[in-house]
Amino acid sequence: MKLTPEGGYRLGVKAHVVFLTLWLLLCLVCGWLFYDSIRCAAAGIPMYPFFARGMKKRLEKAERRQMQTEFKDVMISVYSSLSAGATVEQSLSRALKDMERSLKPGARMIVELDLICRKMSGNIPVVQCLEEMSRRCGDEDIENFVQIIILGKKQGNNLAALVRSGVEKIQRRIEMNYEIEGMIGAKRNEFGFMCVIPAGIIAYMRCFSPAFMAVMYGNLPGALAMTACLVLYGAAIGIGWHILQIKI
Repeated sequence: MKLTPEGGYRLGVKAHVVFLTLWLLLCLVCGWLFYDSIRCAAAGIPMYPFFARGMKKRLEKAERRQMQTEFKDVMISVYSSLSAGATVEQSLSRALKDMERSLKPGARMIVELDLICRKMSGNIPVVQCLEEMSRRCGDEDIENFVQIIILGKKQGNNLAALVRSGVEKIQRRIEMNYEIEGMIGAKRNEFGFMCVIPAGIIAYMRCFSPAFMAVMYGNLPGALAMTACLVLYGAAIGIGWHILQIKI
């Protein structure tokens, strides 16, 4: 996944090559299982954009989950600096150095903090820099944290205490989301296993009882029946996947 200037994500050429190869393999398997014809797999090629869109959403969700994990460390670093008497500007600069030591190069929070520091060095107000980061990230926790810092900076109160209260609340929310995601992840694994079972049964019958399955291939009624099965199979997978996409 590549980060766009607006803060979104897009698939690179390498990702498209991988996904297209995977989609072609799936089409070939479906053509063999349901129609006993590799040529029928060509009918699924026009559906690739929908497959790529679904994979993009899945990868984007994983990227945003990783961004939240990184941001949790950023909040702790900023709070530690503020507690030691540093300004917001100094705290963000120190947070960038901390993230560069603990995260891999190109991590989302390193990119965002580096952009903030470069803007501040160009005499752009830190409040504006933080608001722009909040809009780019599009995350509720990041937006809340930014608003806490902006509010404390404007009011001139004990900024460290205000940030501490906000960090604790956001941390509890993030940890609760991790627990929910863990429970949902187990169900997703079960769902993935269940999705393979119908195709596995057909493959088993084709390999060990070919005469029993022969009636379904090479004739119009059999092709229609297998098409209906394929449509129901795909619809069941789609509905199940949609149910598991719980927003937390």
